Amino acid sequence: MRILLINPSYFSPREAAKRFQKYKQIIKSGNMYVHPFEPPLGLAMLATFLNKKGYKAKLADMQGEYLTDEALKRILVTYKPELVGITAMTPTVHRAIKIAGISKTSLPSVPVVMGGVHPTVDPESILTTEVVDYVIRGEGECSFLNLLSNHLVPTTEMTGISWKNRDGSVIITDKSPLIKNLNILPVPDYTLFPVETYIDYTSKLRGIRAISMMISRGCPYQCSFCAVSETMGSSFRILEPEKAAQQMIDLCKKFDLEGVWFKDSIFNLNPKWTISFAKYLILQKNPYKFQINTRIDLIREKEIELLKKSGLTQIDLGIEAGTEKSLKRLNKKITLEQIRSAVKLLKQKNIDISGFFMIGIPGEDEADIQCTFDLVRDLKLNKASVSIFTPLPGSKLYQEIMSENDACRDLKFYETHHFTETKKSYCHVPLKRLKELHQIMNSYFVKR
Repeated sequence: MRILLINPSYFSPREAAKRFQKYKQIIKSGNMYVHPFEPPLGLAMLATFLNKKGYKAKLADMQGEYLTDEALKRILVTYKPELVGITAMTPTVHRAIKIAGISKTSLPSVPVVMGGVHPTVDPESILTTEVVDYVIRGEGECSFLNLLSNHLVPTTEMTGISWKNRDGSVIITDKSPLIKNLNILPVPDYTLFPVETYIDYTSKLRGIRAISMMISRGCPYQCSFCAVSETMGSSFRILEPEKAAQQMIDLCKKFDLEGVWFKDSIFNLNPKWTISFAKYLILQKNPYKFQINTRIDLIREKEIELLKKSGLTQIDLGIEAGTEKSLKRLNKKITLEQIRSAVKLLKQKNIDISGFFMIGIPGEDEADIQCTFDLVRDLKLNKASVSIFTPLPGSKLYQEIMSENDACRDLKFYETHHFTETKKSYCHVPLKRLKELHQIMNSYFVKR
């Protein structure tokens, strides 16, 4: 069976080009939000998985290939897939629905399945459109395979697959069971997407010739603004340390990289795993650099020393806010003292630091945002990503806001909402002023 997996773009090719030129200096300062442009690793994994099972899965990366809607139509008509799969995050769900419509217009008899973060947490709104036949909820590999193996005829016993009957009624099932052992999954084929395009962008964002990797799934933390635990589960799973390290080395060799960026939210959750990973790289005399994301309360001196020796050059920290009030609202379970202590330690070890910050958090006033800006300046980080609060379906804060604002239920609502774009303020600061403060914080890192 021929399967076309489609990665929607955040913006049209023309809009993306304009946005990159507008924000290129901010991108170089480390802000990944102003021009989101990450390789579709999830779709690459799914395509690789299906191809190894004997299917013919191809990836159409509208973002990385800068595909117009007309170009996608040509691909659909030429490739003639027997099934179309589309991934959707909340900021891209409106585009994903439009793409599903293009597929139905071009190939009316070909079923459309949608997966990803947004369909996982809100499958009914996707299936009540006229252009999506199935939704895969949660981790897609096994559920997608089950749907194919059952000749696209799902049953209520097949968890992870929701669908629409011919009479228009919608059947919602539980999310897919978590894949407990990630080591059974293949190494995603990076040649399925335009890898050099992503390397070029990552080089500008991260400062080295690199590309991102993902080696874990799930998160045991319950930050109120995040939906990861709802989509990938609260059970943290990760590749064996030696396997993860060797995949990094192989990837760097294959594409002549200086290093990689592990995009996993909490790279070093398990101290034993982290030490084994570092020791393997040291034993292999690893010549490549790597950068990671982690939490403030996971910065441990001995691990950092070992990771640095094995190639670590930068850590991105989820700091988010500069007041204890906002940290509590976000359920970060960290303190300002912990933030300062962790940053001080990393500086002592000569590790570059980037920070994730958020403004416009519900309950904030301008004084709170100023405290966050003061913290940004006091910490003297190398880089930062500053976002404007966006209510993400599946998060605790979204549930609170949705009860007060039914607009959040409408898919069209997210056409104008992104981590740096919003038409609504959820805090006590007027929208116009909130956007001004966001620009001021971003400019700080450009002008330093």
